[in-house]
Amino acid sequence: MRKKYIVPMACLALAATLAGCAPLAPLNESSQMVEEEPAGPRPVVTIEDDTLRFLYSANSTGGGTLLRGDQVLYKGAPSEDIRLLSSPDTGHPVGWQKGGNGPDGWYTAVYDDEGELLWSEDGEWRAALSDDLLALEPGPRRVDAGPNGETGCRLVDLTDGEEIPLPANTTSCIPTNEDQVVLTVTSDPQRADMESSSVQVMTLDGEELLRVDNAYAFQAYGFEGETGYVGIQIYDASAEEWTTSFYNPATQEYIPRFFSFCGEEMLCYQQADGQYVVRTLDDPAPLAFYDTPCSYWSPDMALVSDGDGGSILYLADGSALPLLSSLSYDLDGESAVFLLEDGSLLICGEDGSQTILVPELHGAAQASIYSFEDGYILLSLESEDYQSVAYQIYDASGLLYDTSTDPGMTYDRLLYLTDGPSGPLYQAAYTGLGNSTLYNVVDSHGNILLSGLADVVSPTVYELPDGIFPARRGFERGFMDYTGAWVYSESVFSSLSDDDGHYYW
Repeated sequence: MRKKYIVPMACLALAATLAGCAPLAPLNESSQMVEEEPAGPRPVVTIEDDTLRFLYSANSTGGGTLLRGDQVLYKGAPSEDIRLLSSPDTGHPVGWQKGGNGPDGWYTAVYDDEGELLWSEDGEWRAALSDDLLALEPGPRRVDAGPNGETGCRLVDLTDGEEIPLPANTTSCIPTNEDQVVLTVTSDPQRADMESSSVQVMTLDGEELLRVDNAYAFQAYGFEGETGYVGIQIYDASAEEWTTSFYNPATQEYIPRFFSFCGEEMLCYQQADGQYVVRTLDDPAPLAFYDTPCSYWSPDMALVSDGDGGSILYLADGSALPLLSSLSYDLDGESAVFLLEDGSLLICGEDGSQTILVPELHGAAQASIYSFEDGYILLSLESEDYQSVAYQIYDASGLLYDTSTDPGMTYDRLLYLTDGPSGPLYQAAYTGLGNSTLYNVVDSHGNILLSGLADVVSPTVYELPDGIFPARRGFERGFMDYTGAWVYSESVFSSLSDDDGHYYW
């Protein structure tokens, strides 16, 4: 299970002092392409794709910079709200929406990935794009309002700009790439509860393919993000029971009592008799049955709940190995690593190989696997209250680096950052002058590649190529490569006002 982190921005002491009184640089509010050549050494890694990326403003209150590849597509004003719109199948950005104050109040505009305007209208809307469909839900951005959303959802055919009729009391609209929409509809907007809410799957011609009462729909997420599938939350008032069902728009298959994805294109669900079934998304034939939920499955192994909050790893040879905790494992493609109850690490390679390591836990009360990348394991050693006291990096040969024995640095936190030319790189946080947090970038042996950065952020949410990550150094921020060269950079003052106090990405 790959972990994703968004780490708060911390400034250098001097930078934090001066930022408060810095003048606000003029904003470029034009949506025309803006060429910006980074100063300093040229990067050894470049961004050669057309992926949309949004660099949030330094104080995360509005504005920000929208890039396509390494070129600026739009710079937002602090009063504007910008959000990327992703494909429901891949999670890849396919457009963006902008909200701001116009002559008649708040307005919403939707653009494609090249910056062409697709739709604009007064009011505050949440947009979703899927092929030639634009779904609009009224109100500000949200994660999941369940059955309590506002009514008045709209669906627009972008090929001709015509609206496709929806039920009047639709509170949620999820477009798919299969000429279907998954709607949450309330029969009584005043109640806004599960008993008045239903899920309706409809074609663009208005044909109802599926209806589930006492339910609401949400976008299903897998190991790597958005999946193109839909989850349906159901409440049985008579049994006071919540369950989740699964809908596949491509096959129109509905699976009750969905538990979770348990591998690439794999899922686990519960039968009426209580047994848990593992199968692929495309083939309903069962691959395995268990009495308790399965969170990971492959032909060589299965990770199954022990029914008491823990997990047991079952291997093809019949071995049953309890894990130290239910989440003490990580995956990297077809490879996996498990921290077993006896404190040993089991590395299972994609070629079927198995390697056992005995980590040097130094009497730690707990241990957790933080990441597993390219065969390198980042282990956190923790106190009884789960506070990290040391970090270790292993590969199949054994221990490579231990922060507790580093003679030169004392790190507060170590997290996987990106892949470098010789393996994974890590962001290493430490306390600097004035109790500020600074960052080094280190390799798997603890060697420092970059030092004293004001901020380093996981590049996962930006879909950046290996070797590039978001960073801040001095008065510049943007995308940096592992040599310290800027792939794209801008002044922190381009988005900070004179009353900003704390800076976050």
